[in-house]
Amino acid sequence: MKKLISIGVALALLTMAIMPVGAAAYTEPPTYAKTPFAIIQAGMELVASILTSAGDVLGIPDWVAPIVTDVGGFAGEPLAWSVDMVGWGISLVGDVLGASQSLIEGMGMELPIDLGEVGALFDTIACGLFTPWTDVVAPPLDPCP
Repeated sequence: MKKLISIGVALALLTMAIMPVGAAAYTEPPTYAKTPFAIIQAGMELVASILTSAGDVLGIPDWVAPIVTDVGGFAGEPLAWSVDMVGWGISLVGDVLGASQSLIEGMGMELPIDLGEVGALFDTIACGLFTPWTDVVAPPLDPCP
């Protein structure tokens, strides 16, 4: 019994030492744009778990659940990163359009529109992709004004 109490006291002291360090190390995620994909992944994993457990009762073949798990994993990881790549590409187009304005005008040509404003529109779209619920954007890309 004394050994059990000693182990409990040791674990309590260890928890008191480690928890503040873990809480201090927590940082906000750089972007919430991947959250819908994580929700899709969790939903697909739940469906796969149900199919694994109740597939025989429902008459569903055994090969369906692993496919659902794989599709969920793809949605949560590679597909989620596509949001960052699309946002980065849109922001790049905005930057190129903004820089092209002075280049074209330097060649003596006039444009009917301001490419800088069009570039700002692209940055607004990229900002909206990266920050659907918050203003947190991952550096070094910061398309938000």
